Amino acid sequence: MIQRRITFYCCSKGLPSYQLHQLKRLADYFRSSVTLLNLRQLRKADIRQPLRMLSLASKPGELCQLVIQGNDAELAHMVLTEFIAEFAKPVIQRRMKNASSSGLLANIQSPLPFDFSFSVHSISTVDAATPKPKVIASLVDRLNQQKVSTGTKKQLVECFMAREKVSATVMGQQIALPHIMHESITLPGMAVLSSNAGIEWGSNRGPVTQMIAMVLPKPPQRPVVMAFAHFSQCLLNDDFCEALTTAKTPAVIHAIILNALSSVESLR
Repeated sequence: MIQRRITFYCCSKGLPSYQLHQLKRLADYFRSSVTLLNLRQLRKADIRQPLRMLSLASKPGELCQLVIQGNDAELAHMVLTEFIAEFAKPVIQRRMKNASSSGLLANIQSPLPFDFSFSVHSISTVDAATPKPKVIASLVDRLNQQKVSTGTKKQLVECFMAREKVSATVMGQQIALPHIMHESITLPGMAVLSSNAGIEWGSNRGPVTQMIAMVLPKPPQRPVVMAFAHFSQCLLNDDFCEALTTAKTPAVIHAIILNALSSVESLR
C-alpha cells in the first residue's frame, strides 16, 4: 500500500471547522484513507471524525501531518498538498507567499530556552553497507562541524563506542539513539543519519534505518535534561517513530525532532 505524508504547521487560527469540512470533502474523492496526526500531542484522528480532528488542529503553531494510505495516495497527496498550502504552512514549500507567511513560520519554529546546535545541515543519509563504527564517526563529524565540542573526534567516537558496548542504543521502530555526556561538550547538539535499508547495530531488536546522535554537556542543565528526556519518551510512541522514519527530507526530520524537544510544557 502506498503511503504519503504532508507535514505542516497550523496558522494563527489553526484549522477551523469549515476548513476541516472542506478537507474531508476533498479526501472523499479518493479511495485512500486520510488521518490527521498531531506531532505535539501524539494523537491522531480519522478525517471522518470532525470533532477529534478539530481538537487536534485548533491551536496555532501545532505541527501536524496528514497521513494518506491507499492505491491512489500519490494523487490524493498532490491535491491535498495544494489545499494545505492555502490554509496552513507546509514544512516544505517552494516559496513563501508573502513576508507575513515567512514571519509566521519563523515564530512557530521558536528556539528552545537553551543554546542548542541542530540544523538541517546536521541531517544526511548513509549507505546501508556502512559498518556501525563508521556511522558513529560520520555522526561525530557532523557534531564537530556544529562546534558542539572542544574535544577531538577520536575522543568522542571512543565515548560513543564505549556507551554502545554497555548496550546497543536501539529504541525500537528501527531507530538508534547513541548518546553521551562529556566534559568536552560545550553545548547540547544532535546529528541524524538515515538509510533506506537496515544497518546492523548489534541489538536483538534488529537493524536500524535512522541513527540520531545526542551529545550533552556534563553536567547538563535541568531544561536540557527535560527536553532530551521528553524526546526519548516520544521514541516509545509508534506514531511518532513512524513519522520520523518515513520522513524523506532533512527539513521534515528537523521539524519533527525540534517540535518534540520543545513540547515539554514547563520549558515555556
